[in-house]
Amino acid sequence: MMRDKFFQKTSLLVLFIAVLLAGCGGSPTPVEFYTLNSLSGMPQQANPADADQNIAIGIGPVKIPKILDRPQIVTRTGPNKIKVDEFHRWAGPLGTGFARVLAENISLLLATDRVAVYPWEVDFKPHYRIALDIRYFEGQLGENVLLDVVWRIAGQESQTIQATKASVINEPLAAADYGALVAAKSQAIAQLSREIVQEIRKLQSGGKSQ
Repeated sequence: MMRDKFFQKTSLLVLFIAVLLAGCGGSPTPVEFYTLNSLSGMPQQANPADADQNIAIGIGPVKIPKILDRPQIVTRTGPNKIKVDEFHRWAGPLGTGFARVLAENISLLLATDRVAVYPWEVDFKPHYRIALDIRYFEGQLGENVLLDVVWRIAGQESQTIQATKASVINEPLAAADYGALVAAKSQAIAQLSREIVQEIRKLQSGGKSQ
């Protein structure tokens, strides 16, 4: 009788430990990684008739707010509140990804392969250098993405600023998820790319900018 009670208690203890271990060893929430996308795959965006294969463009430096300069994707949840999501992250530094996509877009829109991201090689001599100061690049799930950026175009031979512009771009989200958020951010960069290219073409044609 005593042996039966001992084995009964032992069995219950083993079962309890097994359940406890199963709970502790459950599958963790997977982390999802995202990248910004360029206009590649949209050849209609480029106009070969306006191509200048000899033009060289330098992109950067690109400054982003410190609150966004982190692996986690940051979303706004209220006027004075943000969310830093541990399970939805950038595949690489956001500033680097922004500069890369902007460079790819400008390369496509100007139909030139001579576009480099700062810091570029010593022997690369850009005709125009675009420096960017991003003030906001935020999004709200189910709502929109806001890109607020000041950008400057300088010439090749000197530090003289040939154009200073501020772009404020709003892109709506197609859905209330992180995939839609990142897609809207990519669309915002695409619109910025078009504005920069328009200004470069104006400078090439001898137009003046303020």
